[in-house]
Amino acid sequence: MEWLVDNQHVVSIIVQIVTAMVWLVYLQLILMNFRRERRSKLLLTRIAGGHERGHLMLGNMGAEPIFVKALLVDLEVDEKTYHSIASDTGGFAPFPDTEPGRSVKGPLKAAEYRDLGQISDLVSVALEYSEIPEGAENIESVVFTVLAENGRSNMLTAGQLSFDVYHAGEHQRYLPKTLSTVQLRSFRKRRELSSRLEEVLEKEAHAFLTADDGNRRVRGASPSSLRHIANESR
Repeated sequence: MEWLVDNQHVVSIIVQIVTAMVWLVYLQLILMNFRRERRSKLLLTRIAGGHERGHLMLGNMGAEPIFVKALLVDLEVDEKTYHSIASDTGGFAPFPDTEPGRSVKGPLKAAEYRDLGQISDLVSVALEYSEIPEGAENIESVVFTVLAENGRSNMLTAGQLSFDVYHAGEHQRYLPKTLSTVQLRSFRKRRELSSRLEEVLEKEAHAFLTADDGNRRVRGASPSSLRHIANESR
């Protein structure tokens, strides 16, 4: 007791330091929990079997709504990787223009899911838009990457799921390489995926702006032509 009385100033400083450290740890735990709750989480999974009629489902398991922007596809063909896309981006849509509800793009609330379509159909669209040479023989794996924007911060987020492709005559099976969706949250990876999406839009612009005669199209459209298009769509 005499030691405590004689050194009460030192003891008081030690108690204050320990109290401050406890509060700092507590504050860190609160911030970590807050960030974890606000972090987007995309879930990709295979449903309705692993054959070519199986579907790819997207679920928003984060606490915030998201807006799905695109479905990118990487095709490993004859040990080479080719980038492509399987959503209605790049000047085409894998569905009739009278059925916009079939688009993979659009808002998705927390705990909601969306059927992105048959895996074989998505692969077919990706093959149509890719630059795979005609002599290619064997598709070995497929990687699907969903790009979305967070509803609160407009930050790009992405989820990725890879499949090995096995052939049995005229049928194929798609077997996931991992049990869960890989979340792509790093700044470098998000910037890389954003650049890929910009390249798709640039290809669309280049393809459209180049007319059949090789000349560049002129910007602008007459009001009468726009009225004609609007009347046809009604």
